[in-house]
Amino acid sequence: MNKDRKRNIILAIFLLGIFMGAIDSGIVSPARSVIKNSFGISETLSVWMVTIYTLAYAVAMPIVSKLSDRYGRKKVYLASIIIFAAGSTLCGLSNFYGNYTFFLISRVIQAVGGGGIMPIANAFIGYSFPPEKRGTALGFVGGIYGIATILGPTMGSSILDLAGVNHWGWIFFINLPISVIILALSFNLTENLGENNTRMDLKGSMILSIMILSLMYALTNLNFFHFNDSIRDIKVYPFLLIFFAALPLFIFTEKNAEDPILNLRYFKESQILLTLILGFITGVGLMAVIFIPQFAENILKLKTGNGGYMVTLMSVFAGVSAPLGGRFIDKYSAKLVTALGMCCTVFGTFFLAFYTTAHPNFMAIMVGLAFVGFGMGFTMGTPLNYLMLQFVSEKESASALSTLSLIRSMGVAISPNIMANFLAEAGRKVQGNLMTVVPPFTSPTFPGSQYVSTGFDMSKMAGGGGSISTDALAKLQSADVTTIVSVLKDFYSNIIDKAIPGIKGAISQAMASAPKGAASQLNLDKIFADWKADYLNKLEASRSVIENVFQSTISSGYKNMFIAAGIIAIIGVICALLLKSKKSVVKGK
Repeated sequence: MNKDRKRNIILAIFLLGIFMGAIDSGIVSPARSVIKNSFGISETLSVWMVTIYTLAYAVAMPIVSKLSDRYGRKKVYLASIIIFAAGSTLCGLSNFYGNYTFFLISRVIQAVGGGGIMPIANAFIGYSFPPEKRGTALGFVGGIYGIATILGPTMGSSILDLAGVNHWGWIFFINLPISVIILALSFNLTENLGENNTRMDLKGSMILSIMILSLMYALTNLNFFHFNDSIRDIKVYPFLLIFFAALPLFIFTEKNAEDPILNLRYFKESQILLTLILGFITGVGLMAVIFIPQFAENILKLKTGNGGYMVTLMSVFAGVSAPLGGRFIDKYSAKLVTALGMCCTVFGTFFLAFYTTAHPNFMAIMVGLAFVGFGMGFTMGTPLNYLMLQFVSEKESASALSTLSLIRSMGVAISPNIMANFLAEAGRKVQGNLMTVVPPFTSPTFPGSQYVSTGFDMSKMAGGGGSISTDALAKLQSADVTTIVSVLKDFYSNIIDKAIPGIKGAISQAMASAPKGAASQLNLDKIFADWKADYLNKLEASRSVIENVFQSTISSGYKNMFIAAGIIAIIGVICALLLKSKKSVVKGK
């Protein structure tokens, strides 16, 4: 077998592994409610099916990567594939034979396997291709990873549609044929490195695991918009204290370790530190993608659930730019591609913030998403992985790449807490803004109404006071631009229905002292039916105004979110420009 064909098979082996590992981070998202209902657990408890995978994955990465540097990347990679497949099988079986605890344990097993796939694959590919082709090869990695991460939720929804919600286990069984193909092709792999002549840093591994768990959990629960209150939450400050208490102990341990689990030099050398900062920024940007469907639905006035195709289109741009960026790296430099990607992200996010929100249409959103997609493709992994491989020696490449992935995971953990709060702030303004355009109530008129004073305050009821059903309020809070008028009709119908008995009583009491004949002319049921129908017709007549106010209010939240993302990307541009422009960098020892 010639070298080029063998390299292509090696590339296929690792790209399949990366695709399998990447889709699993998002494929569970659309099934979370289904799985929650299947086990009969609370919403709060259901979050752990995602959280426990994220935490275990973050802990496994540096440890499994160090094992691969010591004992051989082929052995550890294939072991990771087998563990991931076993965890996936157990997750799927828990749909039919198990409970939620069994499912969570299975997710941990799956995460341990997943934690070894990405960094080992990048290291193996990086050193299986000559330097002049390395960027192109890593470009395919970045493209597959970006596409798989974005398409994960869509694949999850499709599998649920095909298999049915009662057979959600198939979202995990889908990993088994991919694992079998990887193992079948693995005979083409030759062992890569492996040095076990030093003692494993067990103390450092344990301390690092505690630090990662505590920091990631704290960051996941920290609300940056209400920082002072959030930092005092029992889900945040104890874990931050554990992290900061363990940090000096970890530094001391690593300085004295024969083969440290995490090389502290990475945080001392400016070029590696810049690369890690860029990794953190790309992690923040990656998670911002989860808000794109809702943004598209608001901008284009689509029903909830129909905005996902915009993410699919965005993944196409990312999939095109990632291998293209790899070729640019081979021809020019990783610095150029990183800076270009960050500039695309800056332009795309600012375009979405300032133009698309002001001119909501399909082309406006597509232009912005195209640039954001190109930016993600250029920066998602290709140039940063390339840089790390330049800055470190071959024997520690997997460990270095796992450090980069770990820092990126921290950006992923922080991002939703930052981004979602911009939308939450806009959501709190919706009701007040709508009240300025919703048609005002007028009292029902009827013969003798001049003698009636009901004392009823409809504005107070509309503002959330009185006996309004919880269901009506919940629907109002979860409405979108396509349902807001219908929800308002239900909301005000509820208000009117709750108010009518009290007004009727006031009328009956008042009419007792009215001139003779006034009361006999009353048909209260018809009066109130007409009053209600008239108001609901006024709401329908104001549909376009109400929808536009709702859309612009929610868009203001997205505008602020994209501005924040753009500012973060500008920091990325600055860091990229500070990188050395040479294609070849002297590696640390």
